[in-house]
Amino acid sequence: MNTVDELIEALTPAMLTDLKRALERGKFPDGRPVTTEQKELMLEAIIRYEAFHTPEEARTGFIDTGKSSCDVPNLKNDLIPTQEMPND
Repeated sequence: MNTVDELIEALTPAMLTDLKRALERGKFPDGRPVTTEQKELMLEAIIRYEAFHTPEEARTGFIDTGKSSCDVPNLKNDLIPTQEMPND
């Protein structure tokens, strides 16, 4: 495998489950801790794999804003006020 894309394409659903479990627990099955860099790489691999192999509503981090009865802020707006923005 020469590229990250080829590596991600080689992942199986079982491997993806193992990555998610290690990420959730913060350690590998043999007890070794997952480093911050490994967590970032694992999360990227999960997101990229799911982008090609998983329906949108089943992906990690999916938020269904179409059927919710709560008020979801417009995520396109800048939620962090700046000096140029008036305070409410």
